[in-house]
Amino acid sequence: MNNSYKRFAYFYDEVTQELEYDLWLEFVEPYLKKNDKILDLACGTGTFATMLKLKGYDSEGLDLSEEIIEIANEKKKINHLDIPFYVMDMSTFNINKKYDVITCFFDSVNFLDNKNKIKKMMDQVYRHLNTGGYFIFDIASEYLFNEYDGNEIHKDYETFYIDWVSKKDNNKLKHNIKIKDVDDVFEENYYEYLYSINDCLDKRFTVIKISGDFNDDLDINDERILIILKK
Repeated sequence: MNNSYKRFAYFYDEVTQELEYDLWLEFVEPYLKKNDKILDLACGTGTFATMLKLKGYDSEGLDLSEEIIEIANEKKKINHLDIPFYVMDMSTFNINKKYDVITCFFDSVNFLDNKNKIKKMMDQVYRHLNTGGYFIFDIASEYLFNEYDGNEIHKDYETFYIDWVSKKDNNKLKHNIKIKDVDDVFEENYYEYLYSINDCLDKRFTVIKISGDFNDDLDINDERILIILKK
């Protein structure tokens, strides 16, 4: 299943403008050194990669959505930055480079539709990391899936209106997004899949930290489970 953003990509930044990217940067920076090479999987419109670049790190990004990478490339031009962005699947990506840190945030791992794809992603992450490098990512918790179930967003933005309805079916979460702009109305569906921590670990890596919601520990009511692995 191709779970990549399509036309929704052009509205993504405005809809997600309240995402706290600064918290992610603060969480990652203790594991970074100046001039580290960093690859952000499922990078979206490149906001996090742009923040890293502006902080002096050598950042790159990849995403499955051609549309969203188009916006990421426009964003780097506006900021006069040199950031390579790739249209690739995070479970099968192949770049002829090694990185010091690879990241994957905003429950993007949950968009992979089976455990085998998680394993394939881990294979590629391991292959692309330098020895001693970190893979830093998050997954949505069962608590967050339950919070999303039945959640509805109906919001009028300056140039468009959005209806976003989320519905849980066993371990799958369906996001139905309808957007009406000045030209027309379109509808897209996206799916997330619930995984346990063990589903997302790999014996080749050392577990450095598992916590929730940017805290030092993990609580049953945390929405995001943060995982740091070291090669």
